[in-house]
Amino acid sequence: MIAPLALAATVAACSGDTLKGLGATPEAKPTAAGVGAAQTDVECPTIQVRNGASTWQTPAGVGTTDLKYQASLGQMARECAILGDTMTVKVGVEGRVLVGPKGTPGTIQVPLRLALVQEGPKPKSIWTKFYPIPVNIQQGQSGTPFTHVEDDLSFALPPDKDISAYVIYVGFDPQGLARQKHAPAKQKAAPKTAAKKQGPKTPPKQAPSPGGFAPPASGGFSPPANSGGGGFAPPPGQFTPPPKQE
Repeated sequence: MIAPLALAATVAACSGDTLKGLGATPEAKPTAAGVGAAQTDVECPTIQVRNGASTWQTPAGVGTTDLKYQASLGQMARECAILGDTMTVKVGVEGRVLVGPKGTPGTIQVPLRLALVQEGPKPKSIWTKFYPIPVNIQQGQSGTPFTHVEDDLSFALPPDKDISAYVIYVGFDPQGLARQKHAPAKQKAAPKTAAKKQGPKTPPKQAPSPGGFAPPASGGFSPPANSGGGGFAPPPGQFTPPPKQE
């Protein structure tokens, strides 16, 4: 029987929570002309597990005997840097996937979502990003850890630079995975077929008519002369019978 994993989340309150424990190496931030190097000793938004999103099971709502996989979150960390009026946050998340009685080896996608929210009477979402994390389950494994590090989460600082109400939420989002599976695939435009260049049409050759009828001479198909009654009389002498052959 697989019991739900206890959450071992680290709720960070300052930028001292580095990503080294998650196997990530902080990268040096770029220098912008006229601004100077990015400030890294700054206060970061706090990081928390979203309420009700600390575990994920598939299939959802089944008993333990029908469970394939179960995932839970563990250690979390973040680092921040300010460049001008923009703050960039690097977030690392660690978790673990357990294999249930119906689980099989292979690669599964764990639905992870990160969101930055400005809390208050009317919470405001600053950004939210969904990540289907691939986790490979080997033959005979009862569970395996996973780690995800995202280093390009940026947002504009408020005019007063006060981000004390900003919170980075981490959690599983099964609906995000379902939306991704049912998203309509982009249809590729059919390749255009190059039109074949066609030369001037050559009139078909006329085969000799039976009985010795030769093709009419050039200009032989002129419009018939206008008769007094307005009808179209045959042109004189155009269809002369061939000479009688001995």
